[in-house]
Amino acid sequence: MSYNYFRHALVMGAAASAVLLSTGRPIATTGVAATSLDGKRVLLGGAHSVALVADRLQSRQRNARQPPNTSPRDRQAVVPGKLAVKFVEGLTERDVARTVSAAGGVSGRNLAFTDFTVVTLADGIDPVDAAARVAAEPGVVYAEPLARRYHTYRPNDDLYEFQWNLQRLDLEHAWDINLGASNAVVVAVIDGGVAYANQGAFAQAPDLAGTRFVPGYDFIWDDDAPFDLDGHGTHVTGTIAQTTGNTIGTAGIAFNVSVMPLKAISSEWDEILDAPNLGSSATVAQAIRFAVDRGAKVLNMSLGGVEASTAERDALTYAVEKGAIVLIAAGNEGEDGSPPSYPAQYAKDLDGVIAVGAVDYQLQRAKYSNVNDYVEIVAPGGDVDTDLNDDGFGDGVLQQTLDFDAIVQGRFNEFGYFFLNGTSMSTPHVSALAALLIDQGVTNPKAVEAALKKFATDAGPSGRDNEYGYGLINPRSTLRGLGLAR
Repeated sequence: MSYNYFRHALVMGAAASAVLLSTGRPIATTGVAATSLDGKRVLLGGAHSVALVADRLQSRQRNARQPPNTSPRDRQAVVPGKLAVKFVEGLTERDVARTVSAAGGVSGRNLAFTDFTVVTLADGIDPVDAAARVAAEPGVVYAEPLARRYHTYRPNDDLYEFQWNLQRLDLEHAWDINLGASNAVVVAVIDGGVAYANQGAFAQAPDLAGTRFVPGYDFIWDDDAPFDLDGHGTHVTGTIAQTTGNTIGTAGIAFNVSVMPLKAISSEWDEILDAPNLGSSATVAQAIRFAVDRGAKVLNMSLGGVEASTAERDALTYAVEKGAIVLIAAGNEGEDGSPPSYPAQYAKDLDGVIAVGAVDYQLQRAKYSNVNDYVEIVAPGGDVDTDLNDDGFGDGVLQQTLDFDAIVQGRFNEFGYFFLNGTSMSTPHVSALAALLIDQGVTNPKAVEAALKKFATDAGPSGRDNEYGYGLINPRSTLRGLGLAR
């Protein structure tokens, strides 16, 4: 079995860069240059020197805008230079003009579908004071500033600005409907382990400190400590449920859910240390059944391989029958003929199992994303070879995970924020949305799949196609369409 993701390394800070296909093993031969933002390491995802990117980040800090909302009190309360004024019916235009002028107004406009006038004030006039003066005039029913309104929730995590993937999906509007689900929903991350706790040589990823974990299992070592030794599972977990609103790092999508870490994929270090099992269809099948027997309702499987497995397919069928929806990476062989990836191949025949492709910053199919008849939906997976949003980094998906340089040295308690891309990165977006929908009361896995497809934004040729499936996930439309009744 192999992970479905790439990571992008800027070798020695030079303009030349390398894209490395992960086989579930840490890369021991390539130096990963990183820069720092408030002490957090960020993998460079584009052809930029370390010094250049460091300067850009320091400039951002020096010229920091008002932090994205921490509370409504920290933001602008009223629209500058505007009033809403309702006049007594039948008041003459002359009297209206006199009142507007006396308050320092330079113009007035009646809006469609309203019974008030929006007054524009001259520069420098306080709308609160002006409203008080206008309200005291004869012929005025009320006068008030235009009160600002905001999304109910915008993460204040300090690297959120680099999470183009969440912003392109308009997650802030989706969070207006469901603010991160609840810990009653358990999402199993079937992967190579997660940095979920402090124990011995292992440490919890700092930006997962507020994330709720439920007991999982390590099917590589046959114990109850499924720790991450290569960084993949921790990054995937971050997209689903990174601690959010804690003013540091990055945000997750369904950040209130409970995560069940399940280690079913082995890393190079597991092999070096003579783990009793290698990641295989058998360990994945075990993990699937373990998860659903212990209450997981969403299974994220950012993994794949070239061989079919009846045991694995039977486990997927079992999961759906037990009421869990399964999201599987579609594979990263789009530039190599798109051979089928298993177990994603099974998705087309199993309702409640979804194969997930990837799109880039432009929301076009990522060049590596498989083109197959089993692709059912797509989500942001990124492309670290491009910087289309001009933020100084390649357009990968940003989350915290183990520091790759430290992994090479056998240290599993050091962390950074890294841009990765692949269908491994797109899949947790869909898992998180499924968790939000389940929290809204749509719990049958087949109904969840139908909702995700129905409200997806069509892409490519009209209707389902082999590049995009039924389209790009649309969180707000999905939650509005079927998730309002809890």
